Amino acid sequence: MTERRKRPRRPLPGSLLFHDHLVASLQAAQRGESGLAVFYFAADGNSAQEMQRIATDLATRFANLRAACCVDYSAVAAIAEDCFEADDALAFAAQIVAALDESHRFSGAGVAVYPDTAQDPDGLLSAAARAAKKAGRPGAKDPDSTRLAQADEAAFGIVAAEAGATANHPLMELEDLELALKKGQLRLHYQPQIEVSTGRVIGVEALVRLAGESGNLELPGSIIPAAEASGTITRIGEWVLETACAQAADWANQGLPPVRCAVNLSLAQVQHESQVERIVEIITDSGVSPGQIEIELTETSDPSDPDEVSQRLKPILDLGVSLALDDLGTGYATLSLLRRLPVEKVKIDRSFVSGLGAAHNRMEGLRAIVEMGQGLGLTVLAEGVERAEQYDTLRALGCDSYQGYYFSPALPAAELATLIARNASH
Repeated sequence: MTERRKRPRRPLPGSLLFHDHLVASLQAAQRGESGLAVFYFAADGNSAQEMQRIATDLATRFANLRAACCVDYSAVAAIAEDCFEADDALAFAAQIVAALDESHRFSGAGVAVYPDTAQDPDGLLSAAARAAKKAGRPGAKDPDSTRLAQADEAAFGIVAAEAGATANHPLMELEDLELALKKGQLRLHYQPQIEVSTGRVIGVEALVRLAGESGNLELPGSIIPAAEASGTITRIGEWVLETACAQAADWANQGLPPVRCAVNLSLAQVQHESQVERIVEIITDSGVSPGQIEIELTETSDPSDPDEVSQRLKPILDLGVSLALDDLGTGYATLSLLRRLPVEKVKIDRSFVSGLGAAHNRMEGLRAIVEMGQGLGLTVLAEGVERAEQYDTLRALGCDSYQGYYFSPALPAAELATLIARNASH
């Protein structure tokens, strides 16, 4: 009896094109023009048609993905060129899972970052797939486990959510964050914002740190979607606003030159009238001049109705508080949106700055953002400026202001006060 051969599956529609995109992205990363992260989202039990719908949804909702494709009958892969570090890629993967989990059930998500994981297309995709599968194993969801699936060096998996929940963060659990808030282990550090034309410190951004045995640690960005979904973000947001307002008032009482203190705000924090009233109450009771406070609205929050968002924010802005749009270039902002929101400042995401000096297309993209913002009468600030050549390029492009390690990292309040005073005296 002749042995019946198993017919090989055909390549799925678009998979060959996806591979071409991956090769091109890898070549760009090798030239230093961009970063490269490969994502693998496993969704066992779904049909090929459903996987195609997931791929389409990914490509539609996340414009900074170069490509998204159904590469297996139970998985979707995607490419991002603005992730230069593993933590950036993890944060983005968690954001995707949190955004899509209500409509698409994932069993796990895997991330592989060039060059730490692999240096070839197949190696990157395979590592991301292994990480996703390891994350989806039952043991990965055990509360006593680390909840970090690491298939290879720098290839990480994120445990997907149970129904109705968001993804578990691989480095820090939501319960840890809530406990830290209750135990008073959160701290605020402040990163200076510098006017390019004068070199003066004109503002600061309040950034949350977690006090630990090894010092004050940054909160990983990928925990934010879970905090938003659970309501924890509202409690943390109130604490941040109270602390930042009190600190800004204290700096003014010390006689320091006036600087504007920026505080991040999620749309989840202004969903209800009572939340807005609480924000107004915090600012008013702090004694700070409202003009010293700036609200940074994260662009990755989808303002499906900008007019409604403007109406929600009106009581806060009527105090004299200013509004900035954060992370420009990574989410939903359009020219129409910028015109409809009462924004005074836009902040260019650090991914646009990271590749400066090595990529002509990155320069042109940055130029377009600066010109668009200033054409609308907005102040343009660039984040993540770490090197002299990045600063020089931004200055040549006419960018108004910047922040980043090139001038200073985020500092505790007392150190920041010393820096402001020294800067003003020069």
